[in-house]
Amino acid sequence: MTRLTLLIRRTPCERTGPAWAATRLIMPALTLGLVSLFALPALAHAQTIQGRVLDQENEQPVGGAIVTLLEPDGDERVRALADSVGRFLITPPESGEYYMVAERFGYFETRSPLIALGTEGTAALDLMLVPEPIGLEGLEVSVEERAEQELEQLGLTPRQLGNRWIGRERIEAIAVKLDMGAVLERTAQANIRIIRPENLTLGSDPLGLCVSLQQARTAGGMGTCALIVLDGVPISGVGAMDIDPNAIESIAILEPIEASTFYGTAGGSGAVLVWTRRGG
Repeated sequence: MTRLTLLIRRTPCERTGPAWAATRLIMPALTLGLVSLFALPALAHAQTIQGRVLDQENEQPVGGAIVTLLEPDGDERVRALADSVGRFLITPPESGEYYMVAERFGYFETRSPLIALGTEGTAALDLMLVPEPIGLEGLEVSVEERAEQELEQLGLTPRQLGNRWIGRERIEAIAVKLDMGAVLERTAQANIRIIRPENLTLGSDPLGLCVSLQQARTAGGMGTCALIVLDGVPISGVGAMDIDPNAIESIAILEPIEASTFYGTAGGSGAVLVWTRRGG
């Protein structure tokens, strides 16, 4: 804390009396207030954490990992989704001490030591994930079973999702599947609008497929694009156009409030999780 000292000099012509005494009391207080105002330090932002999530065994990037910033007491502050090459960016609300946690289906959760973040600048951090064996050795796990296991890791089940869970039987019942959007359109998803390059609107991805959930639409009715996660890895609208609809085994549709819980701001417009035979 900065200590301020005011020096009052008496002069030969200094006045006396009650009025002047009151002025002498007011002026130092006013001066102190002005000095304190200008002495306040400028607000500084905490260091931005820029890092990668890597496989500890081969040091390869792990895409689609969920990275969470925790207070020392375990309270969650910020959550982010690592991109397809394992990169993530987190801006803490303020400087201080935090833990970083990374989790991804097929890996054990990892937690960093307590790290101290200063103000301004960027802090680099790599998080290493250790592979976790899934299922019993020698037992083949189907894509749909794997999808259900991943949902469980998010705290959800197909039953909870209701018609927002599209399993293999419903997908195979569709005779003609032009793209992933057609699968969503033909499984009676009334709250979903598919925006393709030929019918672009404000908020859609001008280079690919956009899945717009009703809950994420603006007051003007315009759609914003949901996050698309293919076999655990987030992809762009361009990548969504390239998904082979005949290889899709399961789809889970998360509303914005659910997707934000798991994927942070990236899930603010909802999320569409897609599992394919290729990803199995």
